[in-house]
Amino acid sequence: MMHAAPGFLTLSRRDRPYRKLAAALSALTILLTSAGASFAASNRQAPPQGSIEGAPPQYTRFTAAELTRGFMALAFGSDLRIGARPRGIRRFDHPIVARVYPGGSVDRLEAMQDVVTDYARAVPALKLSLAQETEAADIEIRLIDEKHFRSAIEEAFGPKVARDFVARTDPQCMTSVKSTVDGDIVRSVSFIIVDKGDQVFFDCAYHEMLHAFGLSNHDQRNPYTTLNQGRMVGYLSVYDLTLLRMLYDSRVTPGMTPVQVRAVLPRVIKDLGLATSGR
Repeated sequence: MMHAAPGFLTLSRRDRPYRKLAAALSALTILLTSAGASFAASNRQAPPQGSIEGAPPQYTRFTAAELTRGFMALAFGSDLRIGARPRGIRRFDHPIVARVYPGGSVDRLEAMQDVVTDYARAVPALKLSLAQETEAADIEIRLIDEKHFRSAIEEAFGPKVARDFVARTDPQCMTSVKSTVDGDIVRSVSFIIVDKGDQVFFDCAYHEMLHAFGLSNHDQRNPYTTLNQGRMVGYLSVYDLTLLRMLYDSRVTPGMTPVQVRAVLPRVIKDLGLATSGR
């Protein structure tokens, strides 16, 4: 039986042209980004082949401490909470089926499906696939023009909540996530703007998918993640890929508390060979 479920809402406060809103269907969480230790990742490389023009470079080697700090900052908490406090880790605990709903004045259907396929190929533990015909979807990705974004928020959360969110954040994209009280994500819905150019579209697409999978927070002190609201990335970085591998390792389960997660992460990082021991 599914209980009234914690969910999460993340509010992005970017300067134009891109500001994002990720939202929850039930309980919503306010986040204050905590200060963190400085980072010292290495092996700086060009963005992956096929990235949009102007995409930033990425680092590909990280210490266990850098990965642990980033994971704890992004997997717990979110920007706004209304209702019961979430108990711990939130992620899917079953194979994930995603469906992209075409819409808007620019045809981005194939491009968005390619983003989903990129995640599926890079992180097999997601067990992610695109929905076939009438197959039910765990993640719905709805492509819309910017002018229809506010009405989408109103439909999802009601006019009053939508007015408050727009007044505070002037968002352009959002992801709503519903989970059980035990942290098992039941359904995610993302709204992706298609008519503000390639840079906004791809940054929004990769960013919101991370929220949909359970990395609910933002971290302005982290220079490597797409979930830093001060960056526009537009591809699946090695850093975010690594955090997803940690989140979807079988030893990290829905509902785990920060204390429980800290106890298992060293072994997860070591066994998966995710960290470098030196420079």
